[in-house]
Amino acid sequence: MDYEEKILEREQDAREEGKEEGLKRGVKILVSSLKRAGNTKQEIMHLLEQNYGSDFTDEQLENFIKES
Repeated sequence: MDYEEKILEREQDAREEGKEEGLKRGVKILVSSLKRAGNTKQEIMHLLEQNYGSDFTDEQLENFIKES
């Protein structure tokens, strides 16, 4: 692998990390909004599983609820 390929690989990795961090932030904002709207933990978890279950594990989703 030459120098240019390494740089491109690093840039791609950085983009992927940025996307994941942005998605996490968005989920936390959503959880906070759902809590303020009066949704229960079970309702929030159900919505998160439906919308983000392919991106995050149940444990990660539960942590988002606890952190928000």
